[in-house]
Amino acid sequence: MSPPTVVLAPGGPGLGGETLAGLPLPPDCRRLVGAGDCGPGGDPFAVQTDRLVRLIDAAGAEGPVVLLAHSAGTRPALRAAARSPGAVRAVVLVGAQLRDRTDHPELLRERLDALDGPLRETARRARATPPDRVPADDGELRALLLADLALTFPVLGPAQREFLTACERSWDLHAVRAFLSGRVPEEDLTATAARVGAPVLVVNGERDPWAGAPSGRELAAALPDGRALTVPGAGHVPWLDDPEAVGRLLARTVEEEAPA
Repeated sequence: MSPPTVVLAPGGPGLGGETLAGLPLPPDCRRLVGAGDCGPGGDPFAVQTDRLVRLIDAAGAEGPVVLLAHSAGTRPALRAAARSPGAVRAVVLVGAQLRDRTDHPELLRERLDALDGPLRETARRARATPPDRVPADDGELRALLLADLALTFPVLGPAQREFLTACERSWDLHAVRAFLSGRVPEEDLTATAARVGAPVLVVNGERDPWAGAPSGRELAAALPDGRALTVPGAGHVPWLDDPEAVGRLLARTVEEEAPA
């Protein structure tokens, strides 16, 4: 049998595949990326869902498929898994939640105080800017997005800064503006999650203010075959904070659910 294919759904919305380049997947896996970039007026989640379905269909002809999503990529990943019954051996959701919420607002305040210099002031502006008042200038919007994302890291070391640089290079702002404008309808993923037949592993960071352990447990409970695991001390991108622990989880999932 061919090596397993991992179909990746970057978060964002609108983030490119290079943001997941550092995921500690088993070395024999093939990677395919379904990103959520879109043109003006598009729905990034609908675009990403369709891309994931096409990739799953194509990869399934060659061997077992694992679907892996990060953050906002959860929405299209669950949609794609529900539309592809029997085609996906396992689903892994990282930094995921069932509905948009903030698990630990006190952590956001703590991180905001801990940031230094211009980054802290930009993050304060990001926190205070309502979605209908996002700046028209792309550079200013990108700076606000990156500063806000920086608040989800327990530390801002080299790996975290490299991730932010990858986000800055790849972020599709048409997708971001579509999401912030309210043009993309909000969605309760409960009904979609209930239609996913494959086993699902939810991996959230304990110190993720957006999608920590409470969100992971809630999402796992909505799935027919879901389980939640928490990475101690990790933030919204847990493989940056503990690559060994996350690598073991991913390797075990691929080995058990989609052996070569």
